[in-house]
Amino acid sequence: MGSSENIDTLEVIELANKDMLDYFNKAFLNHLEDIQSVKTQIFEIDIKTDELEKTKDLYAFKSNSKKSVFSPIISDGSESERGKIISDQLSSLADAREGLIMRLRSMEIRLGELKKHLAKLNDASDAIDALKSMPAQDDDEDDFELLYEESGIPAELIAHGKTVLMQSAYDKAVANALLDKKVKDSMDSVTHKLDALSYMISSDPARAKVTLHEINRSAKKLISAIDEVQTRLDYELDSTKSLKTLLEDYLNEQKQAHPYLVFNTDLTCDESVTSLAPVYSIYTMKLIGIYLDNALKHANADSIDIRFMLTPNKIEVAIDDDGDGMEPDAPSKAPWYSSLKKAEEIITLLGGELHLSTDLDQGTKVSFSYYTNN
Repeated sequence: MGSSENIDTLEVIELANKDMLDYFNKAFLNHLEDIQSVKTQIFEIDIKTDELEKTKDLYAFKSNSKKSVFSPIISDGSESERGKIISDQLSSLADAREGLIMRLRSMEIRLGELKKHLAKLNDASDAIDALKSMPAQDDDEDDFELLYEESGIPAELIAHGKTVLMQSAYDKAVANALLDKKVKDSMDSVTHKLDALSYMISSDPARAKVTLHEINRSAKKLISAIDEVQTRLDYELDSTKSLKTLLEDYLNEQKQAHPYLVFNTDLTCDESVTSLAPVYSIYTMKLIGIYLDNALKHANADSIDIRFMLTPNKIEVAIDDDGDGMEPDAPSKAPWYSSLKKAEEIITLLGGELHLSTDLDQGTKVSFSYYTNN
């Protein structure tokens, strides 16, 4: 089964899950409103009962008060009759309250069942999001041939240009998918939970507390998704800083994020280089990020050596790890949209050289260089 079919299947599942989530969210909110209505009725009965109890006590006081044997006033029994009417009303209110209490208990049991359904559907939504965020891969996307018309531009250069354009379009599509599936869905989830929370605060404080935790978790996921998109768009890269400063800051972040790894760094910059075109700063950092990220995620290395040299007209970088190497043909078999292929195209467009050697027992060694005075 191709990955496009997997994506179609996931979209069907996602749509069905979303419909069920909307249905149970609506049912949950309606049920909360009904429960609140019943509680209001019980509250009104309690107030009425309290008023009648006070009135009944008043009549009982009148009818039970001691009278002088010489008093000419004779009771006509009206107080006792009124007391009886109040007693009957109190009895009716008690019966009505008992019926509402039974109904409330049944409704709370149903509310608990709806909570369980919502929890399962929210977990399913999170799992679908995780699957949807994985880059789509087409089994047949490498089985095509690019045909070129005769022009003054070498066919090899046209091929590189088209590959770069496809990679750029792919990056934008992934960023758009992340915004659509992670950011928007997280916002929808938070909105639904906030709607429910307004009813839970007064009717179900315990569930309200759980919902607050869920909202907090959704907010953190939202921030993480935005950070991921920004990283893909190189948002945090400030090309106004020197390349050495950018590299030092980046490596310090990696050292803090991976304290178990030994980073051996050698950064050499010629002091005569006072300015550098932003394109070299941006893409040198991108290339180092690609190869270092590959080592951090897949090499299982104990140490990584990073050597960087900037001269007045050239940039040279070498990254070696002592971890698990790749299969010898892995770089050449990598799909066109992979980070390794992007790195190759960037180096080609910068007119540079790339050397990559890998061994399953001795790790991976990468070095690239290009001139900056072209």
